[in-house]
Amino acid sequence: MTYTKQLYTVSYKSYSVYSAEEFALDDLFVRWVKYPNDEEVASYWTIWLSNHPYQEETVELARELIRTGSRSYLPNLSTDDISSVWGRIRESLQTMEDVRPLQPDVRAVVGWWYFIRTVLAAVAVVSLIGWALWMQYGPNQSIRTVSTPTGQTRQIRLPDNSRMTLYPNSTVRYARRWTDETPRAVWLNGEADFSITHRNDTSSARLFRVHTADLTIEALGTIFRVRQRPKGTCVALTSGQVDLLLKHQTPIRLKPGDSIEVASSSPKFLP
Repeated sequence: MTYTKQLYTVSYKSYSVYSAEEFALDDLFVRWVKYPNDEEVASYWTIWLSNHPYQEETVELARELIRTGSRSYLPNLSTDDISSVWGRIRESLQTMEDVRPLQPDVRAVVGWWYFIRTVLAAVAVVSLIGWALWMQYGPNQSIRTVSTPTGQTRQIRLPDNSRMTLYPNSTVRYARRWTDETPRAVWLNGEADFSITHRNDTSSARLFRVHTADLTIEALGTIFRVRQRPKGTCVALTSGQVDLLLKHQTPIRLKPGDSIEVASSSPKFLP
């Protein structure tokens, strides 16, 4: 699962009374329509719609407004029309003083100028790519990735002072710094225990989230275990409360002592 680098905070507007036009002008809503695979934003709107079903028709109209506004209405030109346009362009160029054939010595100077400019542009592109890779994977990269080999368990303190135990053959990714603009979220592949620091702010944007290939787990001050296996993901809650966000399904709330396995077919509570 890939982490989208541009992150959004949830707006505290009264979406419950928004018109379709207001939704279509809202940055968070537009982000959801244009990038439906952004799990942070998609999770928010899925929960919001489940709590405000009377707005479904308005939301669908707003989605259509955004899609319609994004379409291109340029006319399609036939092959003959394109040839005619290029012919007129060539005739115009031939009559222009600045584009008449150059003398051999002038052409040589111009050729070298274009060659040097192309080389400098290529160097700039390579430098930019190198800088981006350094920012992403260098020692001070914004995204931290921790992996544990066979036989090794690792204790990790997260940016909000929450703690996790990463078990062998597992990987976790998360932002090195969590601010008001950065969701409290980790991306897990494998098995881990979590002890989440409680926060008074219980808004959807500030909940702690664990993303796996099968589901997203939302928690406040909570202790739970997540274990991925070939047939699905198992979540066991020790204390507190968590919500499981599944694709195209109503969120499932767990209570202390509950254990559930989410497979590709349907979730199943374990004894």
